[in-house]
Amino acid sequence: MTKKREIFLIVICWLSYTVAQLGRYSYSSNVTLIMERFAVGHSEVSLPATLFFFAYGIGQICVGVFCHKFNRKILVVSALVISGIVNFVIFFGAEFMTIKYLWLLNGFIQANLWPVMLLIIRENVSAERIALAGVVMATASTGGKFAAIGVCAIFAIDTSMFMYCFFTAGVMLFVTAVLFLCAAGKIKKPEPVENEKTEGEIPKRKPDKKAIILLLLLGEFSLACYAISGGLQSWVPAILKDTYGMSDALSIFMSVLLPLFTLPVPVISLFLYKKLKNYVLVCLLSFVVGAVLITGVLFVLDVSWLPVIILFTMEAIMMGIVSNTTTVQVPLTFKGKFDAGFLAGYLNGAAYIGMSIATYVLGYMADASGWTGAFILLICIAVFSAVLALIHLIFLRSEKAEIKD
Repeated sequence: MTKKREIFLIVICWLSYTVAQLGRYSYSSNVTLIMERFAVGHSEVSLPATLFFFAYGIGQICVGVFCHKFNRKILVVSALVISGIVNFVIFFGAEFMTIKYLWLLNGFIQANLWPVMLLIIRENVSAERIALAGVVMATASTGGKFAAIGVCAIFAIDTSMFMYCFFTAGVMLFVTAVLFLCAAGKIKKPEPVENEKTEGEIPKRKPDKKAIILLLLLGEFSLACYAISGGLQSWVPAILKDTYGMSDALSIFMSVLLPLFTLPVPVISLFLYKKLKNYVLVCLLSFVVGAVLITGVLFVLDVSWLPVIILFTMEAIMMGIVSNTTTVQVPLTFKGKFDAGFLAGYLNGAAYIGMSIATYVLGYMADASGWTGAFILLICIAVFSAVLALIHLIFLRSEKAEIKD
């Protein structure tokens, strides 16, 4: 591909994934209003989002394994169209009992997008522009969340209008599907290159025990960081409303700050890796700082909403560094036995499984023991992940010392 064509392909993939966020967060961004509309509690209203993220996570792992066998363009267009239909069905009057099944389907369908798009980019974009593609695609997730929550906040100003979030998502998904179909052109899989040098920390030859352990560790990091950041993002509007009595529109608007301030995360993450030269070390430091930040929330929760929002925002940045490292940098820089589609599906799938579990568990704990217990759980997740990272680094250092001796 020419340089112009490669950049255009990156842009159309970015646009498609950004718009897809609206069809994904149109539900979770409106949980407080949905609770009032359907007269349900925290645990009940969290179930559709939990099912979505669980299906999305499992679906991405499956798609990552098999996506190289199917037409990439058809997979992306189909996912956008069906997700749009699901949003339309909810807008036009679906009962709450059926929403969980619709959102489960939405999760399976949207699972096609991230692994397939990264595979498209990895196969069609030259090495000189892979770093650019990684930064751009990472902003698609963050920018998409910001746009989705922003749209929901606007409609929440008049609480009777919030269901139009689903209608808006449906329209934009249909339009984007048509654009992708027309603009993406013919996407071809290039011929495999033998003996290609592997970048990053994963060996280039047949995966051995160390490589498998590293992949399992990165999977845990993905699961943990999304359990923390995704769980917080889903429940920040409810936390602000329950604790400080904020209006629905204002609480949703304040939660926009989380994805907004994480826009520089791809650049920060890339900078840290270039300085530290170790993905695990980057994740270790992020989890340690993240645990400290959530602990800080416990001390200021009863003081004011402002320091809480600041700490939530900083937490989102820390967990964003972890997720960018595992779900973007690793898939796009790896050139060995694991292809980009598999790595993207596996690591991003693990992330959303973590988000699905945390969304439900945090809602359940909020009903049972309040938000303090939920925050303690998040601290434990961050500390556990940091300990795993530290053990891995110590083990590697010990092995190197033995070899040197």
